[in-house]
Amino acid sequence: MKRLALVLVVALGCRSSGSRYYTLVSAPDAEHTTAAHEIQIDVLPVDVPPEVDRAEMVVREGPGELTPVDTRSWIAPLPLEIRRAFSDELTRNLGARDISGVTADGLPTYRIKLVVQRFESALGKRAVIDAISTVHEMTGAAPTLVCSHHATEPAGKGYDGLAVAHQRALASIAKQVAASVRSFRDGAAACSK
Repeated sequence: MKRLALVLVVALGCRSSGSRYYTLVSAPDAEHTTAAHEIQIDVLPVDVPPEVDRAEMVVREGPGELTPVDTRSWIAPLPLEIRRAFSDELTRNLGARDISGVTADGLPTYRIKLVVQRFESALGKRAVIDAISTVHEMTGAAPTLVCSHHATEPAGKGYDGLAVAHQRALASIAKQVAASVRSFRDGAAACSK
């Protein structure tokens, strides 16, 4: 009996051999240049809706139906995967480095928080991300900027197409946040669309 229980635990805990893993991190550019690092960013942990805060991809199947797909997963927990991809896009857009919680003096530093309110995956149709960002200049000279973001990207076929669509949607939001960070430098902090 103990042996049967152990076999069941092992069988239920393992993924099938047909499991595939996906990332939100875009492939690196072919021409990678060294950033000037004139500013620093501190990207805080990302919040996601509880219904998608799981290892498996969650796909919208109808108006009221969401389905976790056991054989299709993000390579890391979704909040970590989004944070890593978001940070990567921001550092690329701003020529900055992400100090992620490390105290570093000498350069202007912006603390950035992203709260994802909607992360929708419609297989073969679209990827949708709605989020709110806050950008706080660490000197405290300017008030914290709070902005809303929306990105919808068409998805190609299959789960690969869906992952790439989410990469593009997240890159679009990162560009908007990067423009907001630049607006601090220009002396007129503003949200970008």
